[in-house]
Amino acid sequence: MTETGVNPMRLSLAPNWWPMDRQAQQSWLAQAQASPAERIVLGETVCRLRDRMAPRTLLEHAQALKAAGKEVVLASLNMVASEADLALVRGVCRQNEFPLEAHDMAGVALAHQHGLPFIAGAGLNIYNLDGIRWLLSLGMVGYQPPMEMAADTLATLMAQCQAAQLRDRFSLEILGYGRPVLAVSARCSSARVAGRNRQRCNKVCQQQGALPVETLEQQPLLTLNGVQVHGHRPQDLLGELALLRALGVEWLRVDPGPQGAQPWLKDLQRALAQQEDAFTPPEPGIRHFWQRPEGDFALHGD
Repeated sequence: MTETGVNPMRLSLAPNWWPMDRQAQQSWLAQAQASPAERIVLGETVCRLRDRMAPRTLLEHAQALKAAGKEVVLASLNMVASEADLALVRGVCRQNEFPLEAHDMAGVALAHQHGLPFIAGAGLNIYNLDGIRWLLSLGMVGYQPPMEMAADTLATLMAQCQAAQLRDRFSLEILGYGRPVLAVSARCSSARVAGRNRQRCNKVCQQQGALPVETLEQQPLLTLNGVQVHGHRPQDLLGELALLRALGVEWLRVDPGPQGAQPWLKDLQRALAQQEDAFTPPEPGIRHFWQRPEGDFALHGD
């Protein structure tokens, strides 16, 4: 505890959802280990067809990060659309050392089946107390609110959890900085742009990377990343650290991007430890995802 009686937020790294070959993945892992983040999320969340670590190799890297003092969480796919997808998630759940970050209900079901504690990812779209109570009964230990949930709505939900004596049973985590996942599809946009289908994509996403999408006025709007669509500019809640603390956020998540952990994360970690009210990253993003015109907790984005 600090002098104010409030634990400082802790820094976590989002799973690498950008297309990378195995060499680039090794570099990303090395930077993650050297980063100030206390929690590292590992695992393929976008597409099983990409170059990725096998579950056994993934577990070895997770154990190495744990030995280096990191808290490790293993992530599941954002969408399970086939038996092969299901088999991949099942393979991640066949261990009892690390919790799962479940991004769809297949991950929740398999984690519960294997007695594995799990974090409810934002993609589960849990908006209310009944949903949280139900997931807690299945083994939930962490909660990520949906990206579009307004701060005042989240404050109300956390107050309801407190009144129901549930709040101390899970941690609250939110994406503080990074290009948010806006949509997930069973079809692959990267393959379609290249005139291919998902099953015969030849890993085109790893050849061309994530693709920008522009408006008719040639203004950047979205980023195509395989079956995922991201915002072009990062979501940036780092200017509202005081508000996030007031909401009871324990974990502040950052997506470092395909380039890996950024040097400025050390400054962000220092700001969290000192309970500063705001932090400005080198590339400020947008805050419209949390902004509402009215309400005590409305944010004012750029």
